[in-house]
This record gives sequence, structure tokens and C-alpha cells, in this order.
Amino acid sequence: MKYLIIIASLCCFIGIIDLPIGYYTFLRIIVSFMSFVIIVNEFKTRRFWFIAFVLIFILFNPIVPIYLYLNPFWIFIDCIVGLLLLYYFYSLVPKKKIKEPETIDIQHQEIPRTRDRIIK
Repeated sequence: MKYLIIIASLCCFIGIIDLPIGYYTFLRIIVSFMSFVIIVNEFKTRRFWFIAFVLIFILFNPIVPIYLYLNPFWIFIDCIVGLLLLYYFYSLVPKKKIKEPETIDIQHQEIPRTRDRIIK
């Protein structure tokens, strides 16, 4: 799933170029599919991502499309959606924890145990 997010993001950035209408239909399908997957994953956890991708799903819906007839609007929306998808992907990648070097106790003193003592 993670790599499909990157593919959808790249498709959004490619959508900035003037391409045939078939590509934009494909873009609507792939972005709405990824939005739906993210909506299902974020339903109970993170409210910001849920709301953001519900709006993206409504905007890129291929069944009942929303037409913004001016190309600069779509260029701006494609850039924002591509950046949101990349940021969401980055938030899914686990952060690497830096291992602290193990320290060796040089002045280790043995603690006497009560059962090991010789009592006279």
C-alpha cells in the first residue's frame, strides 16, 4: 500500500502537464482509490488525515466528477494533493531509533551474597 501512495503522488505531479482526458480519468480513479484506502485506515485514529482525504475523495470522485474548468485550479489542487500524499507516506515510515552504545562497567564490585558467607 505504501508504494501505491507514491505512485498516486507521482501521477498527481504528472497531471500538471497538459495531457489527454484519458489520463485525468485515470488520475481520478487512482487518487480516489488511494483516498478511500487511507480513509478506511484512518477512520478511528487520526482526524486530520481522515478529513483531508474525505475532501480529496469527493473532489477526485470518478463516478460523479467535479469539473473545475480552469486548468490553473487543477494544477494547484494536483500539487497540494501530491504533497499531502507524500507527507502521509512519510508519516507511515517508521522512524529509525539511534542505538546508544553499550557501556561496560569497569569498576564492577561483586556484592557478597548471604548464602555464600562462611559463618564461624
